[in-house]
Amino acid sequence: MIAIFGRGTQAPDDAALARTLGKTKRVWDAILDHIDRLPNGPVREWKFYGRKYGWQMKVTDRKRALMYLVPHDGSFLAAFALNDKAVAALRSQNIPESLMRDITTGKSYPEGRPARVEVTTSSDLMVVKKLLEIKRLQ
Repeated sequence: MIAIFGRGTQAPDDAALARTLGKTKRVWDAILDHIDRLPNGPVREWKFYGRKYGWQMKVTDRKRALMYLVPHDGSFLAAFALNDKAVAALRSQNIPESLMRDITTGKSYPEGRPARVEVTTSSDLMVVKKLLEIKRLQ
């Protein structure tokens, strides 16, 4: 199976993203705007991870990955790896129960526990912002 934007010739442009993301393009843009306004300027760049995973936007603080944004048809995935301190900090936040359960019961990897938000509506924006802030502080 080939991922959305699964060809490695060039990163998707804004028009291709708009066609693919549909209504969620506004939320994608809001996340990018939020990233660009953060102190100490996190860096965002397109990376190609092969035909299976395609183009993904990687957000870093120059030392480590903070988040990946993965375009899907009509939505996109915001993916994080959270260490134990970040997971503990999440408990005091207003995070959906199902997401918290997925994080705490999921497999732990050396880079942390996966936290994945399939962004389909503007209400997902606040969850992504909270996850990003907690990730930046840990």
